[in-house]
Amino acid sequence: MKLTTLLPQAALLLATTAHASTTPADEPTPVGALWTAKWDATTLSPYTQHCLTKTTHSAKIYKLSELYPDLEHQAPQLKVFYSGQLYAGSWDGIDVHGGGRELIRMKMADVPFKVREWLKKESKQKHYSVQDDEVFFAPGAIYPILPLWVEREDGGEGKSEEGCEGVFEGLESYSNEPEDGKVIGKVKHEGTGEKEVKFTIEAMVVRSKSGKEEKEKEEKEKEEKEKEEKEKEEKEKEKEKEEKVEL
Repeated sequence: MKLTTLLPQAALLLATTAHASTTPADEPTPVGALWTAKWDATTLSPYTQHCLTKTTHSAKIYKLSELYPDLEHQAPQLKVFYSGQLYAGSWDGIDVHGGGRELIRMKMADVPFKVREWLKKESKQKHYSVQDDEVFFAPGAIYPILPLWVEREDGGEGKSEEGCEGVFEGLESYSNEPEDGKVIGKVKHEGTGEKEVKFTIEAMVVRSKSGKEEKEKEEKEKEEKEKEEKEKEEKEKEKEKEEKVEL
């Protein structure tokens, strides 16, 4: 097939990622932007950090204007899959619109196990296009399921901590804003070559310092109470002994 016949297909693929009847200002916020981290060092200061884990992945990345000829065979299925769907956003959920929109290409074998299991379970999801042994997705599609991208086979940096096992296996505690007991995370990326990218996903559990102080206070009060009761019990025993001696 000649390149001149592929160009119209590229235009059609581009059209599936945005509604022709809307302008960028009218479109809903990309899902990636909704889940991008809303915290920094300042907003994290009231919390302690636990179970910190980082996982790095390498993949191919294409702008929609660069799909041909590399993705000539995948383009038709991508067009069908993304038809009528809103673009998930690029890094940080930003949508540059048009041919600047990006699409990541990964081997399924390189995708974390938890993500692969999620894809099997969520068969109707519309952000990850699985084709044979590969998967295609916008960078912004990482953010809504960020904890699943983190792997702790090595135990993570917080491997010596208690309570870290299984903390990244679900999405129930995941949030893009810090809150006591929540899982939060960030994504960093860098280009490593032509149409190649390396992205690192960081996740952790945060706990309120005030909550920790309250818990420590309760534990201390409990210890003091137990100590007082023990001392009282010992005094009563001593008193009983003295009374028996007098008799």
